[in-house]
Amino acid sequence: MALVATALLAACTSSRQASEPYYAEGPIENQLMAEIALQRGEYLVSVQQYLSLAQKSTDPDVARRATELAYGYGYDAYALSAAERWASLSPDDPAVHFYLGRLYAARNLPEKAWTSLNIALGAPDKRTDEDYLVLSQDLAEKADPSVGLGLFQRFNAESPGVPGITGALAGLAADAGQYDLAVSAARETVVLAPEWTGARVWLARFLLAADERSSAFEQIAFAVEMQPGLDMELEFVRLVAAAGEYDDALERLGRLETRFPDSPELRRARATVLLQTEDLAAAETEFSRLLGDAYYVDECFWYLGQIAFQQKNYLQAIRYFNRVNSRTWAIPAIRGISQAYVELGDPASALQAQQNFAEANPKRAFETLEAQADLLLAMGRTDDALQTIGTALEYKPWSVDLWLYRGGIYEQLQQYDQAIKAFGKAVDFGPDNATALNALGYTLTIATRRYKDAQAYIDRALKIDPENPAIMDSMGWVLFKQGRLDDSKGWLERAFAVLPDPEVGAHLGEVLWKLGDKAAATEVWNKSREANPANPVLNETIKRFIP
Repeated sequence: MALVATALLAACTSSRQASEPYYAEGPIENQLMAEIALQRGEYLVSVQQYLSLAQKSTDPDVARRATELAYGYGYDAYALSAAERWASLSPDDPAVHFYLGRLYAARNLPEKAWTSLNIALGAPDKRTDEDYLVLSQDLAEKADPSVGLGLFQRFNAESPGVPGITGALAGLAADAGQYDLAVSAARETVVLAPEWTGARVWLARFLLAADERSSAFEQIAFAVEMQPGLDMELEFVRLVAAAGEYDDALERLGRLETRFPDSPELRRARATVLLQTEDLAAAETEFSRLLGDAYYVDECFWYLGQIAFQQKNYLQAIRYFNRVNSRTWAIPAIRGISQAYVELGDPASALQAQQNFAEANPKRAFETLEAQADLLLAMGRTDDALQTIGTALEYKPWSVDLWLYRGGIYEQLQQYDQAIKAFGKAVDFGPDNATALNALGYTLTIATRRYKDAQAYIDRALKIDPENPAIMDSMGWVLFKQGRLDDSKGWLERAFAVLPDPEVGAHLGEVLWKLGDKAAATEVWNKSREANPANPVLNETIKRFIP
């Protein structure tokens, strides 16, 4: 979504982290402790101290400082508390509602977000397209896609015919996987602002994602006609490559090279298409030439690292990734370094690389924490992984994904009470999140006798995502647990037809066996075991019935 809004915005414009809080006793002490902690790199302590100071002070500037500090370092809950204090002292200040609107959206409180965002944006007739596009980028980064989409649908209903709104709506709809809506909103944007060629490019991409290839190519061809030149020709090439038509993309590049000789943009495009075709040697040559001429330096180091990684030259990949300096490529590069160390059998160095990056880049530390937890789990350090996710939740306590991650670890440890608590938090913060609802329902099914509660959660998940085979499996299993074998069989057969997963196969086989169709049960189990011979759930199920 950030890419969509950036493209439209450009078109529009051209037309040691502490885990326990420690509070000093008085305002002066709070501020002193906060600044000392900030200098020491103890950012959470600093945030906590400034929040405490803001809660004691009647100066809105103190609350502003607390809000900006917490928001800047990614501590959303502290930022929200500070912003609410700020709003209590200066309720009509649009600046505080800038923060409140985004934080309420992250907290999945759309009504409060709507109120604050309208104050922050000012009167509707004073708003610009750029205001809406910038907001949509922020919401895409901070909130669940459905929340941002819902907010912009309301903006569109109240202020129809504003290209900044419809353009943002298109990108947010694409983020939410609603490509029909994305296409519709992009089409409207093209009509409202025909000079925004960026909108037409993204319409073409959404059409391609919706499997409307011919319409996608028609749109990009029209964009080239409207804005002839290399930039739009390259957009055509990228769309052709995205459609998997690599020979055509390379042929187009060849024709463009006669018109634009020695163009670094063309060499870059050729290198990326060659990489997509898995012609690593040719792609490496092109990226090396670009690097030698000092074009797209960080991007070239990143891609050369990727090529070295695919060639299993992991040490060389690390060397390339270590040369990446730009903000855009920094997180992908540190992930590449970690993956290379893992392939070298050195997960400890992979973890150290992530930790070093977090220490050197405190405002991006949060972005490394899930990767750190993955590495700790792979190393068998489960308690440390849980602690790391706990640290991540200090930043984003409303993150459905983090609570699902935490619950998944507890479920693997068979600590079901803790898993249920974590999945319950995920549902609290994402009541319309099908994955969270299914996780809670399934865990209640396998770990308790609360089958009615479990079925209710699973039923809610199915209403949101009715074709998801994992949720179908959960429904089949909770019905089985209630003795409704025929109903269970239907759901499990549907799930297994779409997803021949070993656990789904284990469940379906058990239901068939209980129904007396042992031959069919054995056939399902054998088919599942052929593809997944080591799956513990499948093997345990088979052993119970066929010693």
